[in-house]
Amino acid sequence: MSHINQWKTLLTVAGLAASCAACAQTPAAKPAGTETALLDFNSCAKPMYPHAELAAGHEGTVSLQFRVEADGSVGDSKISTSSGYPALDDTARNALVKCRFKPAMAAGKPIQAWTDVQYVWKK
Repeated sequence: MSHINQWKTLLTVAGLAASCAACAQTPAAKPAGTETALLDFNSCAKPMYPHAELAAGHEGTVSLQFRVEADGSVGDSKISTSSGYPALDDTARNALVKCRFKPAMAAGKPIQAWTDVQYVWKK
C-alpha cells in the first residue's frame, strides 16, 4: 500500500476511532455541550514506517491516548494497546505527539482532556 493510501486509511480509521470514543461515553460521562478533542492531521508529518519493521513485514494497529491541553497541544501521551511491535508503537506515538488537536470543549470553552487515537501500520 502506498504511503498516500496509508495516510488516507489512517484518516478514516482515526475518524472512526474518534466517533467510537464519543459513542462509547454515556450521557453521565459526557455532559451536554461537551466535545471530544480531535487530531488535526494537517498539523504534523505522518509517522514514517521504520525501515526494519517494513522489511520484516510487520503490520498492526496501535491505540494511543493523548492528554490534549486547552490550547490544542499535547501534554502527555501513552500507548494503551500495542501493535505487537514496540518500534511501530513508539514511532506512531513520537510522530503524533507533535500534532495539534482541536481541544475538547465544555460549555463552549476549550478544556484539557484525554482522547484516543488509533494508528494503523500496513505495508
